[in-house]
Amino acid sequence: MARYAWYTRVTDALHRLTILTLLGGGLYLGSGVVYTIYMNTKSLNDKQSKLISNAPGAGDDQDKKQEQ
Repeated sequence: MARYAWYTRVTDALHRLTILTLLGGGLYLGSGVVYTIYMNTKSLNDKQSKLISNAPGAGDDQDKKQEQ
C-alpha cells in the first residue's frame, strides 16, 4: 500500500475541510435567506389583511345587517 508524504495528507485534509466549510456555510446562509423571505412575506400578508379589514367601507354590509 502506497503511503503519501505528510504534506500531501495535510493538504488533502485542509482541502476537504475547506470544501465542507464552504458547503456548510453556503447551506446555512441560504437557509437563512429562505427563512427571512418566508417570514417577511408572512408578515406582509398579515399587515395587508389587517389594513384591508380596517379600511373605510370594509364590512359596511355586515354592520347594516346587524343594525336591523
